[in-house]
Amino acid sequence: MSYLETTTHDSCNIWMTSLSDKYKCRPETPEYEEMSLADFAALCRLVSGPNEGKDVLPLLNQLGFVQRRKNDKPAIIRYYHCSQEKDPEQYYGRLLRLYLPHRSEQELKPQGFQTYQSFYNSGFVQLPCSDHSESVKRVVKRNKDKYEKNSEDIESALEEFEQNRDVVIDEWCNLAPESEVVRMQCDENLPERHSDDENEQENVPDYSRQSDAVTEIRAVREQPAVDPAVVRVMYQNLNQKQACVFYAIRDWCIQRVCGLNPDPFFFYINGGAGTGKSHLIKCIHSEASKILSRLPANAEEADISNPTVLLTSFTGTAAFSISGSTLHSLLKLPRSLKPPIQGLGNQLDEVRSELINAEIIVIDEISMVSKPLFAYVDARLKQIKGTQRPFGGMSVLAVGDFYQLPPVRQSKPLCVYDPEQIDLWQEHFQMITLTEIMRQKDDVAFAEMLNRIRIKEKTDELSQCDRDLLSQAVTAPEECPTEVLHIYATNKNVESHNTDTLKKLHSNIIIINADDFQKDKCTGRMARRDKPFTGGRNDLPDTLNVAEGARVMLTRNLDTLNGLVNGAFGILVKVVRSENDGHIIKLGLRMDNRQPMRHNRSANAASDDLVYIERAEESLKFKGAVRRQFPVKLAFACTIHKTQGLTTQTAVVSMKNIFEPGMAYVALSRVTSLSGLYLQDLDEKKIYANPEVTAALQTMRQASVEETMPLLQVRETASRPDTLTLIHHNTEGLPSHISDIKSHHEMCLADVLCLTESHLQGSFVADSLHLDGYTMFKRNRHVSYTNFPHMASRSGGGVVVYLRNHFQVQVKQYLHNVTDLEFLVLKVQAPFPALIAVVYRPPDYSLTPFMQNLPQQSLHSGVLRTYYSYHNPVFCVLSLSQS
Repeated sequence: MSYLETTTHDSCNIWMTSLSDKYKCRPETPEYEEMSLADFAALCRLVSGPNEGKDVLPLLNQLGFVQRRKNDKPAIIRYYHCSQEKDPEQYYGRLLRLYLPHRSEQELKPQGFQTYQSFYNSGFVQLPCSDHSESVKRVVKRNKDKYEKNSEDIESALEEFEQNRDVVIDEWCNLAPESEVVRMQCDENLPERHSDDENEQENVPDYSRQSDAVTEIRAVREQPAVDPAVVRVMYQNLNQKQACVFYAIRDWCIQRVCGLNPDPFFFYINGGAGTGKSHLIKCIHSEASKILSRLPANAEEADISNPTVLLTSFTGTAAFSISGSTLHSLLKLPRSLKPPIQGLGNQLDEVRSELINAEIIVIDEISMVSKPLFAYVDARLKQIKGTQRPFGGMSVLAVGDFYQLPPVRQSKPLCVYDPEQIDLWQEHFQMITLTEIMRQKDDVAFAEMLNRIRIKEKTDELSQCDRDLLSQAVTAPEECPTEVLHIYATNKNVESHNTDTLKKLHSNIIIINADDFQKDKCTGRMARRDKPFTGGRNDLPDTLNVAEGARVMLTRNLDTLNGLVNGAFGILVKVVRSENDGHIIKLGLRMDNRQPMRHNRSANAASDDLVYIERAEESLKFKGAVRRQFPVKLAFACTIHKTQGLTTQTAVVSMKNIFEPGMAYVALSRVTSLSGLYLQDLDEKKIYANPEVTAALQTMRQASVEETMPLLQVRETASRPDTLTLIHHNTEGLPSHISDIKSHHEMCLADVLCLTESHLQGSFVADSLHLDGYTMFKRNRHVSYTNFPHMASRSGGGVVVYLRNHFQVQVKQYLHNVTDLEFLVLKVQAPFPALIAVVYRPPDYSLTPFMQNLPQQSLHSGVLRTYYSYHNPVFCVLSLSQS
């Protein structure tokens, strides 16, 4: 805590160093150089300072101090176990990290070695205090023998126990059959437990986790650090409706921090292609996270690294695009959503501690969330937060477009009432619709067309303008680029195109069979079958036909944090085979969304720009059968359903075999511009919206967020020739915030804009400080004080007034008997007479109050919102008819 207290509020360097980090920075003495990580953990202890005893040495990079344990009595070390057969790469990576002396991760897999296993089997190293090289395997074995006695026999016994767990349990019946009969009779005599049991705490039963629960890596995604300058530009680019939503949620957060306990909000942000929904999510997340981190509970009790705003989506692709997590991974939801709702069991404390700070949950691509899943989210949040309030008392921001495809074929969208399903939508949610197209000018016409066909009814005809626009994109199949993603309505069309394209582009086709395991009746052990089972459509594939250089797509969420998600595209660059038997153990992919890995995984860490994935393991429908196969498939083409949530620059779209409303709109809206669309099989009859969605949205309650911009609400009055609109604002530095003022939707509605704390110096005024349509007047701090030179020499302060160009004005630089005051007085002569004074009083400067209440001529007054200053602007509209 003492270190954190010395850092700035925006500092991201808040993570503690691990034992592994300190081992790599061990002293450069002979005894420490030869130490493995296991030796370091067992024979050394970390101390707080150099005076903690004898033989204390400093770690490198100022990471602390280390001391050898007395009498060389080693400590018992703990380390994770993994199967050599199931996870060979993790197994050999563990051996190297624990037992091979090193100072960096690169030394454990040097250049020229693709896997830890290959370096372990054939690598050589020269230890610092040795004059010759020796094999890595020998060094590891020598150090391993100190700490792992009979480890292989123990691991084999544990694996055999796990494989025969059911048989072992049944043996109790043979050992004590009479006791088992008594136990069964007792179970039958137990009274039936009713739902109104006085001991029941929650409506969500706290069952243990089911076997079909999601196996995706558990992690609340850490948001990438964003440059404050970039964040400010994002805020400046908000349009009027987006800004209203932004300030409404910002006001809620401020009230929450101030202890006013506002009711949770339930907003649905509706909008078509190009209306800036994702941009709004990023802005809200950034500002709300910053404000809510100051909650008293978060500041004093909780872990400040835990998120206050949760970014989620149904699919991994959509979650990665907003730097979020999938709903299933975040809330530990099971794959099967059939009732009864399953609780978190022993994992409740873990999830509750991770989400303890959460106040807002954002659900992107809400159209893909089914009613059962939404009910599960509600129940899970109630359980985590320990309250029966809707969604556990958290605020919910749902974002998406219900005119896209529903989550499951023939199921009703979340916004459409279904008496057979739990409905949480109609009662709680209010809609805000974004309509302004936020794309580049070249893409506006295309986006506007997409938003028209988005709501087109089946009986309506396309306008001639839209028909002409789509006709420009129609392309013959032979003229469509082969390397571009092809989008079809059915799996049959997709599989046919993938097979044909693979044969056309690649001659070195590689066949990868699944490794299917089933229990051997004779030995009771799991044995690999010679030929894989015939699995279902949703299982990992029986056989993969691929080639190096082929386009592929992931079919499972492997690592949402790093974009290795179901639906992520890439190119298969390398096939890695085992050195022992040539069996394919890894695939090296170059992902389209490649970026630096945000944390280290043995499955994908690589010195090149490839991501290496291993076989995933899943149970098959056959009793006791397990499949290991790579979670990929060819992706020269994919279905419209699979592309939902995807954005690409170019695509070939076929409208053949489209069979449900919204499919055409989803397919066409995957590309960002008309120039990137290659259209086949154009059929206007296939372009229509779901009438149930249209009816549901028309009857949905509208959220009122316009009050966050009060001056816009009285614009008609403020623009009358017999009124004068004034705004006063403490800018906390005009040069730093002039771009914020220019982009503000209400500041430039003022006739007179009075700004204090301008922080200007000298007589020069940069061109960037001028506002179009206004004349600027200023008075800096250093010329404002006569009798207080210490005030004149201080930085900051100063006042500025911007006045409409058509005003005729006389500047009053000096007033009789008025000194030592930061002020500016303007005498307006036309179009009407007025005297305007703007004054800044520093907080530590005593001044007798001189300003009385606003005159009776005030028609409107209020407070505006800004994101960059602690001082919100105030405005008033004065009537001049009585002047």
